[in-house]
Amino acid sequence: MARRGGGLRSVIKVAKAIDKASKQVARDADRRRKEVAREHAKAEREYQKQLREQERDAIRAEKDRASRAKQAEKLNAAQAKQQFKDSLIDVQEEYAERCSERAALRKQFINAVLR
Repeated sequence: MARRGGGLRSVIKVAKAIDKASKQVARDADRRRKEVAREHAKAEREYQKQLREQERDAIRAEKDRASRAKQAEKLNAAQAKQQFKDSLIDVQEEYAERCSERAALRKQFINAVLR
C-alpha cells in the first residue's frame, strides 16, 4: 500500500517555496532600492559637477573681463602719454620757432639801429 502523509510534506514544500519567493522578492526590492539610490547619487554628483563647472566658467569670464579692462586701461594710459609727448614736442618746436623769430627781429632791430 502506498503511503499517504496526509499532505504535510506538500504543505511544508509549499511553505518553503513561499518563504523562498518572499526572500527573493525582498532581495529584488532591496537591489532596486539600492540601484535607485546609486542613480540618485550619480545624478547629484553630476549636478554638483555642473555647478562647479559653471562657477569656474563664471570666475574665468570675470578674470578675462578684468584682464581686458586692465589691458584697455594700460592702452589708454599709453595713448595719453604719447599724446602728452607729442604735444610737448609741438610746444618745444613752437618755442624754438618763436626764439628764432625773436633772434631775427633782434638782428633786424640791431641792423636798423646801426644804419
